[in-house]
Amino acid sequence: MTIRRHSNPILRLALAGALALPVLGALTVAPPVASAANDSLKIDIDIQSFTLDNGLRVYVVEDHSTPAFTINITYDVGSRDEVPGRTGFAHFFEHMMFQGSKNLDDNMIGEFTERAGGYVNAGTSFDQTLYYHNIPSQYLDMVLWGEADRLENLEITPEPFEAQREAVKSEKDRSDNQPFTKAIEEMIGTLFEGTPYSHMPIGSLEDLNAAEAADAEAFFKTYYVPNNAVMVIVGDVEFNHVKARVEHYFAGIPRGADKPPPPSGELIRGRKIEKQIGDDKAQQTQWVWAWPTVGDEHADRPAIDLLGNILFGGGSARVPKILTDDKKWTAGSGGGHLFAFRDAGGMIFFGVPTPEGEKNLDGVKKVLSDELAAIAKKGVSAKELEKAINQQLMSSVSTLATNSGRASAIADGALFYDDPKRVLTDLDRYRTVTSKDIKRVAAEYLNDNWVFYELVPADKVSK
Repeated sequence: MTIRRHSNPILRLALAGALALPVLGALTVAPPVASAANDSLKIDIDIQSFTLDNGLRVYVVEDHSTPAFTINITYDVGSRDEVPGRTGFAHFFEHMMFQGSKNLDDNMIGEFTERAGGYVNAGTSFDQTLYYHNIPSQYLDMVLWGEADRLENLEITPEPFEAQREAVKSEKDRSDNQPFTKAIEEMIGTLFEGTPYSHMPIGSLEDLNAAEAADAEAFFKTYYVPNNAVMVIVGDVEFNHVKARVEHYFAGIPRGADKPPPPSGELIRGRKIEKQIGDDKAQQTQWVWAWPTVGDEHADRPAIDLLGNILFGGGSARVPKILTDDKKWTAGSGGGHLFAFRDAGGMIFFGVPTPEGEKNLDGVKKVLSDELAAIAKKGVSAKELEKAINQQLMSSVSTLATNSGRASAIADGALFYDDPKRVLTDLDRYRTVTSKDIKRVAAEYLNDNWVFYELVPADKVSK
């Protein structure tokens, strides 16, 4: 399973292996088809699309099973696009987009949706910023009008700028006061050192304090343009009506210049880094291991995803089974190839030790090292590989079971790879992975040259 959006890293790690059993709406799912290679579900999504002259790409999935729809507008800007001294700006600007525009007062775009019985939210990750509404069907015009108004006429004045600066500072303060937040941020910085992914999307307090309203204006003009975005609408809508209304509200917004390329950098491999960090807010020790891997588009990424499932993905995976079920050294453990950004990636394994496990950290490391070496030497069984592929299938089916899940998956594929069905074409990539591929990527990317952080309550720090 790959994750592109992140808030609390420990929470994301803990939840990453959970799979829902969805009810499929307007997905086209054929019965299992037997073949010499595999038995698989054949899944498709009926996507219609058009592009405005200003470059805005629009994708529509009609699903009349419920009287509601999701609209997702994703912009190709995230924390990886930020320059030194202005970290956190993509996230800060997500807040600014709710501050008000020519025809909308402060936060009114959200209030209108909520008054209609809908839900509105936004998110900033390392790679993108997205805004979405889940709302009853009859409010299409209202949402399109509001989104067009803030794209074309956002008001960036000193007063709202300062208000949102304080809101982000408060958010960062709450985050920093959670156990191990700063340690995890440091670990991510170490893992992705030398790349644009080495700082968290929320950025630094120093950079936030140094920002000015003019910086926000320049950021808006650079990244918030129609040709740097995709719009996806999924649900109880009719394509021709959507096309007419999107053209009505968005066609007059000018195209912008192409976005500048993000900073570049290479992952540093072959290092063994181990740290113990104490936190006076923590009550329970946690272990986190990480290995630098590859970006989302790299040819090895599907095999690394499956390797993560086999090693760490759930209670029956190799390492959790040994540490939690057999040796009772962890109360819970798991992980996988959780960081799959556009240009970098990371394999993660985390564990919450039992009291006995805390006494046997060296034994835990040996189990982990031995399992990595065993796969690098012998590969995996056909049964393990099949299970790992099925996990990816179920993850994709779960994502596609909701309007918002489909909209997000389509937006990611369309914006970054010009492939709105990439969540499905990815399944074809997984099906071609062999045990020999798993063996090769294990040998190349995973060994005991790891980044390991032992996160402990302050009174357990080794003297």
